[in-house]
Amino acid sequence: MGAMWAWVVRNADTDAARFVEGLLLFLISVVLARFVRAAARGQLKRTHVDPAVSLLVARLAYLGTLLLGVIVFFTVWLKNPTLVFGGFGFFALALSLAFQDILKNFIAGIFLLLERPFRIGDEITVDNHTGVVENIEMRTTTLRTSDGEEVLTPNSLVYTGTIINRTRYPTRLFTLTAKVPSDVAVDGVVARLREQLKTRPEIAKDPAPYVGLQPNVDGGLTLEVRYWLDYRRNDPLAVQAAVGQQIYQAIQSSK
Repeated sequence: MGAMWAWVVRNADTDAARFVEGLLLFLISVVLARFVRAAARGQLKRTHVDPAVSLLVARLAYLGTLLLGVIVFFTVWLKNPTLVFGGFGFFALALSLAFQDILKNFIAGIFLLLERPFRIGDEITVDNHTGVVENIEMRTTTLRTSDGEEVLTPNSLVYTGTIINRTRYPTRLFTLTAKVPSDVAVDGVVARLREQLKTRPEIAKDPAPYVGLQPNVDGGLTLEVRYWLDYRRNDPLAVQAAVGQQIYQAIQSSK
């Protein structure tokens, strides 16, 4: 490697030698870009920076180092910085016209990381798809659905569309309903069940859980229970099963 570099320096006046010299510098920039990206991620992770900000900074550092390597390559090869920068301007214009969709998704991805309408790990609904945000890539946002499916949504569609962030706030409203049999005496069921739900430590006290009876179109009654839960600290499915068991027991004890 050292002998090749010395040969390139001695014969730098020839076009071929300048091309090889620029190419070596570009390859060094590729390795350096990966090192810069890894170092940026590691440093930002140690300082507990938001994952979205860490991803954006690491990505921009990587692309910036690569772009610098490309400029150095053409500058060394052509030995005309004015021509290189002028050519890059023309190339950037042609690239933006030829790859409008890719460029639009890339810029939208940067704005998503800057504005942070959601974070990596949030559960969102966008374009009729609901899932946990796994990654915000250069072209797409990756979601993982509750069924284990991977959904890739273009960043431009995410940025310009309506986003429902289901995990923005610490508590979420859950609703359970149960049809009350005709042979059940409903007197006292609502009050008794409401008091039982208030004693559950995982259910939020403010707002208090709601228990009420709703009429059915067939003339019967439906018992409706609504409660707020800190889903980040408690398993929603486990709490839902426990509350459902309490509803069943309250109905059975009133027969």
